Amino acid sequence: MITTPPPVDRLGVDGEEIGTAPVDRAFRPDVQGLRAVAVLLVLAFHAKVHLLRGGFVGVDVFFAISGFVITGLLLRERTATASTSFLGFYARRARRILPAATLVLLVTVTATYVLEGVLRGRDVAIDGLWSSVFLSNVHFAAVHSDYLGAQGTPSPLLNYWSLAVEEQFYVVFPLLFAGTAVLTAQRWGRRGITVVLAGVVLGSLAFSVLQTSAAPVTAFYSPLTRAWELALGGLVAVLAPQLRHLPASLAGVLSWVGLAMIGLAAVGVSSNTPWPGDAALVPVLGACLVIAGGTAAPRRGAELVLGSWLGLEIGAISFSLYLWHYPILILAQQQATGPLRWTERILLLAGALVLAVATARLVENPIRHSAALARRPAASLAIGAVLVVVSVVLCSVLIWANPLPGSQGPPPGPAMASTGIVEQQVASAALAEHAPSVLVPPFASLHSSVLRDPSIPASCIEQVQAMAKGPLCVLGDRGAARTMILLGDSQAMMWSTTFIGLARTLGWRLVLIGRDGCPPWLTTAGAGGHSATCRSFHHWALAQVAAIHPAAVVVTGAPTTGAPASADGRGAERLVASLHRISSRVVILGSVPWFAGRWTGLAPAECVAEQPDHLSGCNLPVRTLEASFGAFDRAVRSAGARTGAPVVDLRRLFCTSATCPVIVSHRLVYHDPWHVSQPWARYVTPAVGSLLKPALSRPSVTAS
Repeated sequence: MITTPPPVDRLGVDGEEIGTAPVDRAFRPDVQGLRAVAVLLVLAFHAKVHLLRGGFVGVDVFFAISGFVITGLLLRERTATASTSFLGFYARRARRILPAATLVLLVTVTATYVLEGVLRGRDVAIDGLWSSVFLSNVHFAAVHSDYLGAQGTPSPLLNYWSLAVEEQFYVVFPLLFAGTAVLTAQRWGRRGITVVLAGVVLGSLAFSVLQTSAAPVTAFYSPLTRAWELALGGLVAVLAPQLRHLPASLAGVLSWVGLAMIGLAAVGVSSNTPWPGDAALVPVLGACLVIAGGTAAPRRGAELVLGSWLGLEIGAISFSLYLWHYPILILAQQQATGPLRWTERILLLAGALVLAVATARLVENPIRHSAALARRPAASLAIGAVLVVVSVVLCSVLIWANPLPGSQGPPPGPAMASTGIVEQQVASAALAEHAPSVLVPPFASLHSSVLRDPSIPASCIEQVQAMAKGPLCVLGDRGAARTMILLGDSQAMMWSTTFIGLARTLGWRLVLIGRDGCPPWLTTAGAGGHSATCRSFHHWALAQVAAIHPAAVVVTGAPTTGAPASADGRGAERLVASLHRISSRVVILGSVPWFAGRWTGLAPAECVAEQPDHLSGCNLPVRTLEASFGAFDRAVRSAGARTGAPVVDLRRLFCTSATCPVIVSHRLVYHDPWHVSQPWARYVTPAVGSLLKPALSRPSVTAS
């Protein structure tokens, strides 16, 4: 006698499609609570909770959950109807993602224009254009926006990168699922989908490890390096029939172990950990173990905690909370004159929580659970399309309606200038009140500009960032006999345009060794110190210098975060002493003026855009510079005097005795508060050369 299996429910009591495998429970309290854990970890990371410095792993947990839920949804539909409705799938995604995401995006872009002005507003509106079509990860990777922490101010829409990764994955995955189900239905069935998902996990993970080592920023945002995280969650859903037969005691242990792995990753990794790579295995496997153990519904598993009232409530609003918290924190920080205090961060997160509850109840859930829209997939897709168009139109209109002052074109006068001419122009610029009609770089290009010279291949920069083995890229006069190394952090990257020009003029080969966020001074950890990654970079960089055995090494860098000036002075002495064992010429390039009082990422340029006829209000007073960085400059000069390394003072190329102007000779001097612009670096090449040449012409010590 042949019996027909009972029908499989596809819809919950609220009319929403069930996101678990057919043999699993329709609602998984542990999965809902796991969402709460994921979002709270991300909030802790962005709020700079030191204990949870690896809280960004919450995004990886989200990926695993999403893969599990989407695969379960597809499995239920396939079991119930023997088909896969692509229209229904994408209609559900539109109802789930677009209403809340669109609301937060529009509010963020508008608020940025109101709070930060037209220049910053334009930048964020551009980010909004990419985010609205789920390509923000591609955009942020292209502009080299380091999510895990680099100098500069991040976009308040940077958290949208993870939405883009998910939606790009889900463009392909339903097609792959349906095709595999059709082709393997007769012989392999569910095993075929298992094999395909396992293949995605292995292939994507291997690529993630390789890409994270070779190009870390690109790897962080790439859907190809993240696909394994979603696929592994999907594999748990496919294996649900086997998992539900696990002994309850074993299942409970697995879920607790998985939760512990997530906690271990959140505490043990940091923004200096190469990510995702193989390190992401810990939180992703942990999330999958929690879900796998919960499939057997253990009474003593992690569901005891995850399925609590608090876990369920936070999990229910996790998506809206993820969207709101980041722009609130970033916009607040940009308005502050210093780092936000912990009490301020807590209050801001509380505000994000209120907005998340309101958004979930008034926007997200009514549309997501709408029975009328669930019956009309085409209507859901139409509403989704309208929301995308609204985002694109609003961002475009704001850009069009807020034109930036100044125009693009070649500045009058010579392309480069000597020290005397630069000094004269700086003195004149200090008295000017009106921005010139022609300004380089134009405001419109600041968003996409980079610090390094554009002639340097990205692979050369990634090679240094990844601390790769093998010879480094040679710049300047590649056929010259003498080699000069420019060593430092992002300040070295900033000066690459100048030093490439100098190396060609003076007949030197040039090797650039610079890592963003890692000042070169060998400052001890007890004084504020460096991260483990920066210490590894210092060790690697010195080994590279020793292997090259250059004729000269030029060192430049910012103060070490958290370290007093005296500690950086001692760190500079240690660095110079180490370099003197390798090269007879070691030169310290003095720092550029920093706008430390403002935290907005493009503060000098934004000030000019806001008040082009009152430049004196944008210039940096020397007394402010001395108060902020005078001690550091004096410590480095003293270190140079004690070690015999000449220190090249660049102040005269930026400042008079009273002020440091932001515009000189039709050139915007600063790229952001901490770095000079490429046009200015190119313009002062002869001036820097004249100041540097005496230091390069004689050995500072005899190399041992």
